[in-house]
Amino acid sequence: MTSTAARLVDRVRTDVAALLDEFAVLTAGSRSSGTGVSAFTQRLSDYVMRFGSMRRTRVAAHVLDGYRRTDEATVTALGHACAALELFHAAALIHDDIIDDSPIRRNHPAFHIGWGGADPGGREPSSISSTRLGIAAGLLGGDVLLVLTARAIDRVPAPARDRVARFFQEMQLRTVVGEFQDSVLQHHRVRADRTAVAEMSVNKTGWYTVIAPMILAAHCADADADAIPLLIAAGSAFGEAFQLLDDLVEVYGESAVTGKSPLDDLKAGKATVLHHIVATHCTPAQRATLAQIYGRGDCTEHDLEQYRRLVDAHTAHISDELRELMEQARSLLRDAGFREHTVDRIENELSPRFQIPALLNESA
Repeated sequence: MTSTAARLVDRVRTDVAALLDEFAVLTAGSRSSGTGVSAFTQRLSDYVMRFGSMRRTRVAAHVLDGYRRTDEATVTALGHACAALELFHAAALIHDDIIDDSPIRRNHPAFHIGWGGADPGGREPSSISSTRLGIAAGLLGGDVLLVLTARAIDRVPAPARDRVARFFQEMQLRTVVGEFQDSVLQHHRVRADRTAVAEMSVNKTGWYTVIAPMILAAHCADADADAIPLLIAAGSAFGEAFQLLDDLVEVYGESAVTGKSPLDDLKAGKATVLHHIVATHCTPAQRATLAQIYGRGDCTEHDLEQYRRLVDAHTAHISDELRELMEQARSLLRDAGFREHTVDRIENELSPRFQIPALLNESA
């Protein structure tokens, strides 16, 4: 028998492809030579259809299993909601890469990179105009995907549609706030305390990575409204833990696996939970080293190795944080009525153990 996760993933892929095809049909009459619309449409479709882990969709499927509502109508309704979520995720990544000036995403050029071809007259544009064209393409590409998310939500059948739509709008707004918080904290990273960093992580990542899949599944399953606050609290704890794990993957992971350079956050001086834990527990000598390498735009592989050694020195503190957050989330999911195997499946989707096994084994 096909698992609920496999069924939902297939449903979401089909829905997303159909929405992108609708956009392609709409633009078919606006592809005069030299306007670039054809390339824009195709590149946007290629970018989205690469997807990624689709962990959000699988988390939603596990929650649906937990509610024992896996009939075709419910899976189809959740498929539309998760299609919107995957499209929103793609839009957020495109905009995030522009904000962070990141050239790589999932081992491919970021969407805003590579728009500097010759114009219709054969003249090569300047590097400045190429950059501006790429930023325009990225901003507008993200905007297209946001419109398609609304179309996907419109396809969720009543009565779940209204609940899904209201929640989805809240999730989008919280993500925007989190992205802005991230930019501000990066600018003022020295003065960023743990509470501010954690709040940013939950808003920017936790809401659409963990909270949204669970709440969308709950609404499509017509779950008891009393469970929603527990799911949000559990998702917040899981979301903060997920971001800490993601920070670790950024530091230790191979670019071929993560799709991004491990130097990115180090160069940018990102205000992360990981960095805050390390900075808080550093000795004076370690703190001096950290100040020399973190946030220096020209840092090297040698600097990365120094930072990795600092993280290694504080493995116990990091593991304690992960253990506490994971157990808090698990407890809340049990309070919401989920059985242990459902809780395990949700947690496993959020734990990249294959990439940093030594550290995670200590936190298990």
